[in-house]
Amino acid sequence: MRLTTLFFAFVNYAFNDKGRRAGKATLCHSLRLTEEMALKQKYLTKSQELMRSKNEIEIEWDSSLSHTNLIDTSEGIVPLNNFSQEQREQMMFEILQPETMKSADARKFGQDKARSKNKLKEWVKAGHFCKKGIELVDEILSSDSLINVHHVAYRLNLLDMKRKTQRVEQLVNYIKAHNALLDKPNSLNSVNFEELLFKIPINNEIGTDILSNEEMMHAMKSFLQRYYSDYPIKLMVLHHDERLPGEITGGHVHAFISGKNVLTHQYDLRLAHIRNVNAFLFERKGVDAELLSEKGRLNRERAGDVAHHMQEMFYEFVNEHLFHPKNINAAFHPESVRKSEKRKQMRKEAKLAKRDRPFNYHTRLLEDVDSLEIKAKKLDDKISQREKVVDDLESKAAYLSENCETLIIKRDALEQQCVKQEAAFQQNQRRHSKKIRLEQEVDERLSTKRKEEKKLDESILLKQQQHTELDSAIAEKQSILDRLSIMTTQALYPIRKMLEHMNNRLILKGRAGAAEFMQHIIKAFSADLPTELRKTLIKITNNTGDTELENALTRKDSQINDSFDM
Repeated sequence: MRLTTLFFAFVNYAFNDKGRRAGKATLCHSLRLTEEMALKQKYLTKSQELMRSKNEIEIEWDSSLSHTNLIDTSEGIVPLNNFSQEQREQMMFEILQPETMKSADARKFGQDKARSKNKLKEWVKAGHFCKKGIELVDEILSSDSLINVHHVAYRLNLLDMKRKTQRVEQLVNYIKAHNALLDKPNSLNSVNFEELLFKIPINNEIGTDILSNEEMMHAMKSFLQRYYSDYPIKLMVLHHDERLPGEITGGHVHAFISGKNVLTHQYDLRLAHIRNVNAFLFERKGVDAELLSEKGRLNRERAGDVAHHMQEMFYEFVNEHLFHPKNINAAFHPESVRKSEKRKQMRKEAKLAKRDRPFNYHTRLLEDVDSLEIKAKKLDDKISQREKVVDDLESKAAYLSENCETLIIKRDALEQQCVKQEAAFQQNQRRHSKKIRLEQEVDERLSTKRKEEKKLDESILLKQQQHTELDSAIAEKQSILDRLSIMTTQALYPIRKMLEHMNNRLILKGRAGAAEFMQHIIKAFSADLPTELRKTLIKITNNTGDTELENALTRKDSQINDSFDM
């Protein structure tokens, strides 16, 4: 089985200014946003201008190979060039997300929410709320969605308790802080999105003839869907333009996933890494596994363990689903190589931007140029040697040419005569062949045309029949819909009238005329209404707080049910 190594790494980008700057830079590179790159070069510092030329910074990829870059979409994997620069820029802003609230505001809302929550729990424990009040408070404190503060205040005001104004004010303060922090990260240091990179180093010599770029993208996507299904993939691209034109290696995948869990709505991607690593270790070693703390606070050494075990997970996954079916096995470097000075230097350089690394696309171009110059020098030496031999041969040829001049003149005359005769013969042959070929083409086109006309006539006749049947079906369905619309309107008329009377009664509550609307409602609440509709109307009355009407409808519902039992 063929052995290989691979490069797998991940980088987190937070909501803070540093994370947004770094995230925007990597997205500009991944999406090949040329205008953004040009803008970045416009503001080179003086030291950068002195250290390298502007053209040198621009060389991060070969623009003539941009058609080989790919992007994963809902319709499948397509060339990145299918998307304009404007569309790519929109993708970048969708991944970055608008700036969230300032740290000071987030801290204030968090403190207000915690303070109000503690106070409400104290009052519940001390018995300052009635039973329905406790149920309402528990409902609010356990909610993880947007809460209607006015509706909650109205419901609490209907209950009987001491210091009601104080209780309502505290609950309103909690709800306002809760709504303000909804779907917001706990901190600006929370992970906004994460970038994952998958690359097979070129020295392994595994090119697209063995492993296609699409297969690499499918493997990365399958890995993320298996271990991080709750964290949506925001973007996945493959670059194959950071290579020399004749190469078929160097393709690498950039994947960007959201830091927000779609189930819990929490920005807990770091915890997901630890949970996945713990599951991986437990599956390997069982109860003897040394698991990591899932509270999320790890020292530098333990954080390094998370990254190492994630690499092990990725190696196992791609071996099973990508490499082994192709008789390839990916394995880590031996420990001696991993600890070598070259390896340490590579780790340091990984933190630098591509253009600042000693080994990048630009340096590869320079190495290629140096190699070509060496080859050219060797060729020059060989040419010099050949030139001496040619000089000797030319001297001998000059001597022979003087003696053979007469023969050459005769030979040239005979050659010209033969050329003319051959040209005349070839011209006659071409004319005859062309005539036969044209006659065959005309016959074939006439035959094809007749067949196409016959098929077109049959297709037109079939379409006419289908249109006639479709018109009839549409007319029939429209008639049924019209009848259903009339029946639905008639069936819902009593319900609509009752709801109008309920609304008028609520408006006039406590004033003259409310009793009259109550009689209308009770009269319409008859046995003609289905049981489910009667229960629904009683629930609606309960939500309005009209206890008198609710009791009246409940009694009449019981009478109707008793009459059915008899």
